[in-house]
Amino acid sequence: MALNKKAPAKGKAAKEYLLTTKLFCGTCGRLMVGESGKSRTGVMYHYYKCSGAKRHLGCKRKAIRKQWIERAAVLITVQRVLKDDEIDRIAAAIVSLQEREDTTLPAMRFQLAACEKAIDDMLNAIQQGIITASTKERLEQLETQRQELKLSILQVQMTKPRYTKEQIVGWINRFKYGSADDPQYQKQIIDTFINSIYVFDDKMVFTYNFQDGTEPITLAEIEATFGSDLAKVAPPPKSPDYLGFLLICCKTDEAILCTFGL
Repeated sequence: MALNKKAPAKGKAAKEYLLTTKLFCGTCGRLMVGESGKSRTGVMYHYYKCSGAKRHLGCKRKAIRKQWIERAAVLITVQRVLKDDEIDRIAAAIVSLQEREDTTLPAMRFQLAACEKAIDDMLNAIQQGIITASTKERLEQLETQRQELKLSILQVQMTKPRYTKEQIVGWINRFKYGSADDPQYQKQIIDTFINSIYVFDDKMVFTYNFQDGTEPITLAEIEATFGSDLAKVAPPPKSPDYLGFLLICCKTDEAILCTFGL
């Protein structure tokens, strides 16, 4: 009986807060953390709350419904980022990034070219009869170095594979097809594309990992695209306020303002 009392209830899996470490309070800059609680009628609610407000550090930021913010983040990301032209741009940027970050291979290839030139020069000297006691030993050293460099280059290529633009486009395209109600799909979109979200009184600032070159999106455009989709997950209305989403491009000054009625 004692063991049964301590055993956790089956079927009550812990709720996963998908925006953990990505959601920040725009007022105080602290992380917003997952919380849960019951209403007066016994209904369980899950939400994100500013850690500063939670610890009574002077921040007055209100909590945000978990289901609403996570689903809205996914819907907007899919609609704004997973477009053919944007996917093509992202793929091109990743290919360019691979080339800029890959400094090991060019250096090793340069060393290999220098080694092969030294071998050629020494062979030419031998053919011309310029031979010393150390010539053979030096030639063997250079040939050993050449083989080691070739092996090292092959190992780097195997451990750090380069991806083509077509491969990257195909990989990103997989994220187009999924349900915004599927927790696994939500997790994939949030983990892959969203860098951070800052919550303010009248807007939220989204920073995307690959975003660049955005355009304004209005409430009318969002309603035309999603209909009442977002309204289904919005918190119970307390006032006729509106919540704006400002999508900030990672490492750029370009932004996109999206406004949603709460």
